[in-house]
Amino acid sequence: MSDFLLSPLTWLAIAALLLVLCGKRLQRHMQWLCKALVIVAVLACTPLCANALLWLAERHPGIPDCSAAQDDWPIVLLTAGYDRPPRSASDDAALGKENFERMDTARRLVAADAHSILYVSGGGEERIAESVVVSTLLVQRGIPRDRLRQETHSRTTWENAFALRGDVEQARLVTSPAHLQRATMAFHAAGIEVCAVPAASSVVTADGVGYVLPRRTAMLKTEQALHELAGRVAYAWRGWRLHAASNRS
Repeated sequence: MSDFLLSPLTWLAIAALLLVLCGKRLQRHMQWLCKALVIVAVLACTPLCANALLWLAERHPGIPDCSAAQDDWPIVLLTAGYDRPPRSASDDAALGKENFERMDTARRLVAADAHSILYVSGGGEERIAESVVVSTLLVQRGIPRDRLRQETHSRTTWENAFALRGDVEQARLVTSPAHLQRATMAFHAAGIEVCAVPAASSVVTADGVGYVLPRRTAMLKTEQALHELAGRVAYAWRGWRLHAASNRS
């Protein structure tokens, strides 16, 4: 439901329906509000707006990038969901681009450290857990199976963090740049210290007149950025409630 409300397409549809169905029956200020919402929705579907929002979401002040001092910390790779339900544990076509970018980042870390342990965290809603498919692909790409650990029950980033509590105290956290701030908030709430290993950025620089024209890919980027920014507010609230409850007990 939250993703539906954060979509520019939803704003456009609501404003357009009000204008078409109610028209002049709307008060003047409501007409102007609907028209403004249409303009904002169209702008939010342009690469210019989408990449600006995503750039903002990819900022993670206060989260240290991993250094040589953290080389002995285990690696935690957070899965990014499916593009479609998987048909088997080796169905890598079910994984989207974001999963592959995160996997490549984690694989390079493991390859550079002969003793590192990689935790792949993510259950999801499907019959086959996301971490199972991702782990299978990592093994196919040369990661030794005995250096992999799977967490297969979590369905959200918050659950990722708390599912690993007890197994991990410190971690090199691998995820997408836009997701990193929210993920760190969850891990800190779970009492796990992390440093950041962001995967590739999704921000695209200006590429001509098409940068200001609406595109489906831009709309999806806007939805992703708004999801992460709104998620930070929600996680800050959950973290505050958790802290307050622990102080009362």
